[in-house]
Amino acid sequence: MVLAPSPALLVGRTRLTPRSCSPVIHGMKTFILLAKKGEEMNDQEPKTSRTTVRVDIEIDLEPSRLFDLLVEELQTALIRVGIGFEPGADGRIFEGQFGVGRIKSWKPGEGFLIQWRQAEWQPEEITEIEFHFEPVPAGTRVTFEHRSWGSLIGSAQELSGWFASQVVAPLLRVTAPAALGDWLTDRGARRPSGARAREVYRDPLYHYPNFRVILAELALKPQDYLLEVGCGGGALLKEALQSGCRAVAVDHSADMVRVAQEANSQAVAEGRLKVLEAHAERLPFPDDTFTCSAMTGVLGFLSNPVAVFREIRRVLAPGGRLVVLGSDPELKGTPGAPEPMASRLRFYEDDELGNLAREADFEEVQVVRRDLEPFAREAGIPEEHIPLFAGLGTRFLLARSS
Repeated sequence: MVLAPSPALLVGRTRLTPRSCSPVIHGMKTFILLAKKGEEMNDQEPKTSRTTVRVDIEIDLEPSRLFDLLVEELQTALIRVGIGFEPGADGRIFEGQFGVGRIKSWKPGEGFLIQWRQAEWQPEEITEIEFHFEPVPAGTRVTFEHRSWGSLIGSAQELSGWFASQVVAPLLRVTAPAALGDWLTDRGARRPSGARAREVYRDPLYHYPNFRVILAELALKPQDYLLEVGCGGGALLKEALQSGCRAVAVDHSADMVRVAQEANSQAVAEGRLKVLEAHAERLPFPDDTFTCSAMTGVLGFLSNPVAVFREIRRVLAPGGRLVVLGSDPELKGTPGAPEPMASRLRFYEDDELGNLAREADFEEVQVVRRDLEPFAREAGIPEEHIPLFAGLGTRFLLARSS
């Protein structure tokens, strides 16, 4: 297995500035002073005043490009947590049926202002959120500022608890090794998403040698009906469809589904291809549907590969062919499987790989090795990288459904 080197992602510099923290610190000082007075006031707990939460980051992109990119990423990220975001002038933000926010000012490349309702039970409590994009020598500084926040928290003590548990702790978690490694792995390979991933998987040069082997083993004909599990950007599909076959592909990344559809738009329009967002463990197809199936760059990420193989066998017609790119231990720590991805992959020796298919009741199971060097030269891999594809050979699993 040879995977494209994980794209380097420029994260930038993120910080909670001293001015960001000062309102909270001031609030805590106020609490301490009032608590002392509380001894003379029947120990009444002081109420918190409104404050401001502020975060900024510097990213090496010019403001208009970063504005568009951040809005797109924010829209996708909010959907994942159950919040709808309609960008643009007079746009709105909603949580379920409740209108959480309304865009009051929208200036592409400069920033936008949101009127925010922080509580469904007290909709009259209005706060203000501003995103500001400022050119700096390093690119652009983006500032997120939530003003007049905290009046519903109840006290300075509770505000400090909210800040620690709901702002600081989550930020520390996502910048610590486990979550950061997971995010980088998901973003670049396990569930590719974002502009960089779409660019890489639209034309994944370093995957083509694997694709050529898979297509040679499948030997597709016009009467074939191919299922690809984990199609990425649809590059393998594009080559497979040249045989005249029909195909269906699934991927659990919405970004990859979109790229695969765009890359094969003519076949989609002709009804020869469908690309769906779905999970490999729950394929949305009837039994005995396809004549063959392929899977590349997916196996090492599967938590239950036998269950996936059983699901593929279910939708394959009797005698249907299966070709799967292996997850080779030799790749660990190389450009094909670097950290942090390597620590999140499962690798399989020959007998382990074959047993996965046998446990799923496949027949005629073989694990073969193929030298990818000639396929790499055919695909136009730069000469200095050809050695990555030469040697003992890459594992491929071949099998037939019973």
